[in-house]
Amino acid sequence: MDEADSELASSVHRVSGSIRIAAASTFGRLHVLPLIPELLLLNPGLRIDLVLADGVRDMVEDRIDLAIRVGPHDEPDAVIRRVAGTPLVCVGSRRYFERHGIPKTPAELVNHNCLCYRGLSESTSWPFVGPEGRFTVPVRGNLTSNSVETIRAGVLTGVGIGLFARVSLSDELRHPDVITILDEFIGDVRDISLIWPRRRFVPARVRQVTDFFAAALPRRIESRQSGE
Repeated sequence: MDEADSELASSVHRVSGSIRIAAASTFGRLHVLPLIPELLLLNPGLRIDLVLADGVRDMVEDRIDLAIRVGPHDEPDAVIRRVAGTPLVCVGSRRYFERHGIPKTPAELVNHNCLCYRGLSESTSWPFVGPEGRFTVPVRGNLTSNSVETIRAGVLTGVGIGLFARVSLSDELRHPDVITILDEFIGDVRDISLIWPRRRFVPARVRQVTDFFAAALPRRIESRQSGE
């Protein structure tokens, strides 16, 4: 009630106060962090606490006001607002393919070192699409991690092949040493969503920050994915 009274008293002014935002480490570093200065310039009364972590967080327990997530999520007691999508991409470095060759079909991945991100699922199968529909291919390699940043570093330094949301690679896809493979077999798209705990009263600062990211993130992601 005190917070609601404060909201009414300051309704004609810019929003202010603290807001805790959670995002996955790599996506947050590449796409959320660059937008924070603009957000604070527009709302100088805000105090941002940005939590970057790949693990799924309990929004209530960790006092998260707004989560920005890529891919599937399990938030039964939350409001979810999809703002963009990003396709999957399978990549490796030129030095890796010079040593081991380039797989021409998903089935050939069995002969390659596939670096696996361990997120919501312990599955080590990658999704593909063929003439007969969707299918998965079991993969394995010498590096598995719950950190996209770890898998990303391994792939870019020539350790093996990785499967990523395209936004996790950003400018690297335009580098001549990074090669995408199996493009014709990849059809999955990962949602980029804004998530906040379901509650009757949502502070004005949370609503305004949500609206800011709902507009700014799609613009940024579209420009990066189109190569601008």
